[in-house]
Amino acid sequence: MGTDRLQEIEAFVQIAKSGTFSAAGRALGLSPSAVSKLVARLEKRFGARLFNRTTHAVRLSHEGEALLHRATRVMDAMRETDRLIDTFSAAPSGQIRVYCLPSFALSQLAPIIPEFLLLHPQVRLDIQLGAEKIDLVEADVDVLLRLGYGHDSTLVSRKIAESGWTVCAAPSYLAARGVPAVPADLVGHNCLNFSVRTRAIVWTFQSQDVPAGITGNATANQAPMLRELALRGVGIIRVADFVVADDIRSGALVHLLPEFTVSAREPLFALYQRQPEQSLRIRTFVDFLCQKFARNPWHLPPS
Repeated sequence: MGTDRLQEIEAFVQIAKSGTFSAAGRALGLSPSAVSKLVARLEKRFGARLFNRTTHAVRLSHEGEALLHRATRVMDAMRETDRLIDTFSAAPSGQIRVYCLPSFALSQLAPIIPEFLLLHPQVRLDIQLGAEKIDLVEADVDVLLRLGYGHDSTLVSRKIAESGWTVCAAPSYLAARGVPAVPADLVGHNCLNFSVRTRAIVWTFQSQDVPAGITGNATANQAPMLRELALRGVGIIRVADFVVADDIRSGALVHLLPEFTVSAREPLFALYQRQPEQSLRIRTFVDFLCQKFARNPWHLPPS
């Protein structure tokens, strides 16, 4: 729809609302004659008079009454569009509440947050850590960062990165216990696992699986604790790449069995609701994450 036609409809609706051409002109910042010309063009295209004019009043004709409802809806839609444009073009502001795995938050999210806050000083971040499955509405969360599939299809889902799994240990542990050459060798090592009560633990590789007999003298429900134990030479761990990539690059941990790829790589998603009034700050935050993690900075290629 062209600008001229929108002006005609706007003039028509304002006259119906104001009751006179002069009042409509004042509301629109136009002269009464300019308003009259706009309505005349609309009447010509419509093929009927839209107003019955007298010296004292302007009243809608039967055809005008029929048009007013639709014209009002058009103007309401235009105002909503303008509001959304203003929202998207303004600087992002307000609070973003983020729910994230502790392992990803501590190893990858925390280092980049200062840059985001510097770029967007009107945004406040409230970062909640946890591994439980949550309902975004009930938990009052804006953005959920989640590893793997199986999320609510009603949410907006954007893949920001992916991660595999890495088996590693400290040099001090390997010096004392030896370096496993194949996955089956792990059975004779102190393997520190996630706390799982309902099933046997199997470390999966693309070429072969390690039997459920692998055990260790400590477990933990979160990867950061397993990492700390591994750094202190307690045993071998199997955690997401992003948890230990920096430690392996620095030599604090040694990447084990790299030729036996641990399967499978999992996507990391940013999930959020479809709410236009929140979209600018959330879109800005998720765009920032996508930019930072686009190349999977924690990826560890096979040796």
